[in-house]
Amino acid sequence: MEDAKYLQTKALYRFGGFALDVEERRLWRGDEPLQMTPKQFDLLYYFVANAGKVAKKNDILDAVWADSFVEETTLARGVSLLRKQLETDGSGKQIIETVPKVGYRFVPEVTSEKENEVLIVEEQTVLHIHGQETITQTRSPRRIPALAVVIAVLIFTGLAVSGCSIYRNSAGGSVLAAGGRAAERRPILAPAPDRAVISVGSVVNLQNRYPNDGSYLDAWGMVWSKPEFRQVPTETMFVSTHNDPDRESGSGSWQIVSANGKADGEPLLVGDRVHLRNMYPDGGYLDACGWTEHLPVFEKFVDQTGAVFTTQAPNRDNGTGVWIIRSAAAEDGAPILEGDSIAIESSYFINDAGKNRVSGYLVVAGKVKDIPAFSDHDGSKLVFTRSLSFDQPVPAIWTITKSKAF
Repeated sequence: MEDAKYLQTKALYRFGGFALDVEERRLWRGDEPLQMTPKQFDLLYYFVANAGKVAKKNDILDAVWADSFVEETTLARGVSLLRKQLETDGSGKQIIETVPKVGYRFVPEVTSEKENEVLIVEEQTVLHIHGQETITQTRSPRRIPALAVVIAVLIFTGLAVSGCSIYRNSAGGSVLAAGGRAAERRPILAPAPDRAVISVGSVVNLQNRYPNDGSYLDAWGMVWSKPEFRQVPTETMFVSTHNDPDRESGSGSWQIVSANGKADGEPLLVGDRVHLRNMYPDGGYLDACGWTEHLPVFEKFVDQTGAVFTTQAPNRDNGTGVWIIRSAAAEDGAPILEGDSIAIESSYFINDAGKNRVSGYLVVAGKVKDIPAFSDHDGSKLVFTRSLSFDQPVPAIWTITKSKAF
């Protein structure tokens, strides 16, 4: 059955140039319907229903994500997406205001229109396909005037007396079967997946989606061979991107190793914590190490947070080798499929509540040739981590595919 938590109010909310239809679960800008995921709608409805009030983060999480454990980063990403969707005039006015250390406040004045009608919420079947909610529609929630309800009841009673039965077919409509014989029920089947699920233990390529680049995460060269990097003796190989997904003996391939106790073969999900093991012989694990301002060789890139290398230990120091699979589009818990776009966040100093962030997201910045010490390597982009506040959008997207070399 559909989660009817927010369908109890028979109202159309208006704010700015928008209209929020609670029963149809739709957002309109003028005459234009806007696409929203179910959770985006729930989050917006919560804000609209509490307009003008300061909503605490925990209260929002308890209301919108009542049946699942998520971090505050999920809420922050949801707010960021809503801000983008509701921004219409470029004025820079905040529609959803951040109240530091407390939560958020929905700023616009909201009016509601209510009708004296009976709300009938009919059954819906929800299929989870490819990490998204696909609703196989039976009937949308509809308002029906009270008189129409009485007439419908009388008609239904007459049909029952005449020996007709009602069933639901696979398309979701109501079908009458004459003669008292129930027509055959067809099961609702999810279509076969057209993309492979990425699993723990899979060996993958990670292609950066920086505009006009599309290079792949790659390990190369031994750190000990460059005197400029004597400050990081615990690190094994340099990490940048390269245009070839499998340049040399697996240097562009990475095995997904669970950091939260999952077995090989289990699906990789948004929110999972993993180690990324490079497939180059003794290549080591992806690791966040050293702030850029402490490494003079990266003086042009002090706007980035940390340098990225590989190291022999899966988790060298308090989360430096643990990476959280993120998504700008899918909810935590959604499976990752081949070709999906993901973000990769270092868990260094991120606690379970997601309240502290130090190292940040895996990003590209500048060119390999910008570093004189790297002049002997034909790589593409430098790789760093970049720290963000919780209401900022994901800074870098990587497309994940299974490596053809393994």
